[in-house]
Amino acid sequence: MYSPSTDFRQDRPTALILLLPLLFVLSGTLIRFLAFRYAQPDTDWTQYFDALCRWDCTWYVRMAETGYDTFPVPSRVSAGNWAFFPFYPILVGMIGKLIPLPTIVLASILSIVTAYAAVVVAWPLLGRNIRAYALYAAFMLSGPVSFYFTTFFTEVMFVLLTTLVFRFLNRSDYLGAAAAAALLSATRIVGVFASLSIGIKALMDYRQDKGTWRGVIGGLLGQPKLVLAIFISPLGFFTYMAFLNYWIGDGLAFSHTQRAWGRQIANPLTYLWEGLVNWSNGGALLSNSQILALAAVTGLIITGVLAWRRQWPAVVFCLFCIIIPLAAGLASMLRFMAGMAPITITAATILGKNRWIFAISLMSLVIGAWFVTLAWLGGNVALV
Repeated sequence: MYSPSTDFRQDRPTALILLLPLLFVLSGTLIRFLAFRYAQPDTDWTQYFDALCRWDCTWYVRMAETGYDTFPVPSRVSAGNWAFFPFYPILVGMIGKLIPLPTIVLASILSIVTAYAAVVVAWPLLGRNIRAYALYAAFMLSGPVSFYFTTFFTEVMFVLLTTLVFRFLNRSDYLGAAAAAALLSATRIVGVFASLSIGIKALMDYRQDKGTWRGVIGGLLGQPKLVLAIFISPLGFFTYMAFLNYWIGDGLAFSHTQRAWGRQIANPLTYLWEGLVNWSNGGALLSNSQILALAAVTGLIITGVLAWRRQWPAVVFCLFCIIIPLAAGLASMLRFMAGMAPITITAATILGKNRWIFAISLMSLVIGAWFVTLAWLGGNVALV
């Protein structure tokens, strides 16, 4: 559990846990729709879902409808869509065969349902504290970047599956965590590092049970369920590699195609520093690079909080999920941090401890949703 203290835990009726996120589903949908009407008053209201589908969302729509490219597509920055991992687009495409709705409408509805499920599943990880739970529900469903979780991006599925991994690990259910991790590794490339979290949790459990590190290798290898879990957890990643090797002859195409977006592997600290010192020339308080760099810094700080709480499986997972994308640049860093369940859950537990901070935070989330949604509709690249 991300918040190990028990002094502010509260038992709440199941009905409240299920109904509270629905309130934020409604408020978030209303805010985003009104922002759409304000930003695009001449656009027909039926185009709401299409209007919110920007940037990578259009790639996912096309993937759900036509699958993976067999060659680079010049009209789409000379790249194939192999950089995008398959689980969520495949799921939308399969459901689309059964439900005759436009892909973006179906995907948006499914994302809202998935985001709702992710919030409900996170209840124990939030210390069973109703204020933390309300903040997390508001962030996911009615917050400034809730469009990531309510249109067609993989972040929402990544959040749900990550939450399930750590729910299972809290009970030392290695096989349950592995099943969620396998799907996670087929959702985003960094999902494969959930395998390390399973291994670290097993090490911690062994040390706690035996009181010593002596015989740890044999002790772990002597657990068939754990060995099977370690084998299962990265299967989504390796299955996708095998598919790419069959489909286009390059099992690492998801990495090689990054060159089409001008991304180069370099020292992540260099990218971070260059972003922090890149001041705006247009009079804005912060440049886009600074916003992206500060998102990464915030993620690292909260990862430090997790380390202070000795939540080592989450720490290792978060570090890899921050450093690996950062090594390719700052692009999408705000979106990546928003989709990191251990980080956002921990932030909610911190802000939910004090009622005044809770009230201010909740109000800021809901009000911020209006302005950031307008920025999203306006094409602000810091939100890409």
